[in-house]
Amino acid sequence: MMISTKQLLKACSLTIALLGSAAIVTTVSMPDAAYAKNGNGGGNGNGGGNGGGNGNGNGGGNSARSESSSKASGGGAEAKSTAKSEKSSAKKSGKKSLSSLLGVSASDLGALNAAHANPNALKNASPNSRVGRIAAYRDSVLAGDVIQADLDAKALALADLPEPTRTVADIDTELATLDGTISTKTTEIADLQAQLGGENDEEIQGQIDTLNGEIEAAQLQQEALAGERADTVAYETLAGEVADLEQQVADQTAVERSLLEAAANKPVTDEVEAAVKILLGL
Repeated sequence: MMISTKQLLKACSLTIALLGSAAIVTTVSMPDAAYAKNGNGGGNGNGGGNGGGNGNGNGGGNSARSESSSKASGGGAEAKSTAKSEKSSAKKSGKKSLSSLLGVSASDLGALNAAHANPNALKNASPNSRVGRIAAYRDSVLAGDVIQADLDAKALALADLPEPTRTVADIDTELATLDGTISTKTTEIADLQAQLGGENDEEIQGQIDTLNGEIEAAQLQQEALAGERADTVAYETLAGEVADLEQQVADQTAVERSLLEAAANKPVTDEVEAAVKILLGL
């Protein structure tokens, strides 16, 4: 079949058109491939073929490394920030716990903040100074502790003693009566002995023996009463000491508060006094 000149020209034009399209596609695709190869892109794959493959491989790897480095850097900064925040929180928490421990603020204590002074300062302070007055308060509290300990020990000892059924005065009255009885009977025996040597010696001797028996019984009563009296004296003496100590403990509260008020420049409440005792280690 014969091909005309016109048909031949059309075929050449079509071939040139196709080659031009390929060149354009190649020109567009190559920059994309180069961009992906440098790892700066995410690997779009718009070029297709090799360009897309290279872009996805290298670009993705570099991107992952960049993201990992960013996270590591960010994580370190975040950790430092968290540590700093926790440290700050701990400081605040410490201040709050101290205030909670004392129950009052430094402002509430006022001049009594001087209770922070070390033991040597308290020991050597002038009596009329602020610290010296606080030291006087501390010494009073320590003395009060000794009184309380003495009271506790004696109250415990008193509880172990049997409570008397009568007083020492009652016992002494009965002892005096027995003394009178013994004295009287002793006189009677002396009179009867003077009558011995006559006809009624046996009768008189019988009376003397009876009186001696009565005297011995009275003396046994005296011994028992002496033991009861000793126990009663011990109980009443200890009870009196306990009562005195209880009064001293009761008075000690007012004494201590008075000394603390003399050292303060603000009203002293129970909470303030409790805080000062904590500061003094009492």
